[in-house]
Amino acid sequence: MRYKTLQFLTALFSLFPSACVSQTDAQDFDKLQAAKARIDLALGYLAQNNQEQAKLNLDKALSYAPDYYLVHSALAYFYQQQGNIEQAEKSYLQAIKSDNRQGDTFNNYGTFLCSQGKFHAAYQQFNLALSTPNYYRQADTYENMALCALAENNERVYRESLALLEKTDAGRAQRLRQRAQTTSIN
Repeated sequence: MRYKTLQFLTALFSLFPSACVSQTDAQDFDKLQAAKARIDLALGYLAQNNQEQAKLNLDKALSYAPDYYLVHSALAYFYQQQGNIEQAEKSYLQAIKSDNRQGDTFNNYGTFLCSQGKFHAAYQQFNLALSTPNYYRQADTYENMALCALAENNERVYRESLALLEKTDAGRAQRLRQRAQTTSIN
C-alpha cells in the first residue's frame, strides 16, 4: 500500500513543474496547433462512432480557434454525419466565410450539396474549388463532379468531368467508368 501511495505521489509531483507555467510559456501556447490536434481527435472518435467525444473535441477546437476554417469544416462534417443538415450547411458556410481560399472546403461543400439534391449549387462549389489557387486535389473534385452528375443523371456534366479526370488521373477515371456502367450513363 505504501509503495502504491509513493508511486502516486511521485507521479503527482512530477506534474507540478509542468503545471507551473510561466507567462512566457502560456503565450507560446499555439491555439491553432491545439485546434488541429482536437480536430484530429474528433475525427478519430467519429471513425470509432463515438459522437459524444467527437463533439467535445470539436467544441474545444472551436474555443481555441473560433475563426479557423478547418474547425468549421470539421463541424460541418460532424453535423452531416449526425443528419443535422441545417447545422452542417451553416458550418460549411462559416468555413468558407472564415477562409475562402480553401479548395477542399468548396469541394466538400459541393459533395454535401449534391447529397441534398442541390446539383446546380454543388457544381458551382466544385468549380470554385477548381479555381482556388494552389488547390492540388483536382482529381477529387472532378470525380465528385462526375459522381454528382451520375446522381442527377446529367450526361453532359458527367462526360465533361470524366474527360477532365482522365487527364488528371487516368486510373481513377477508369474505375469511375466501371462503376458508372451500372447506371444509365456510361
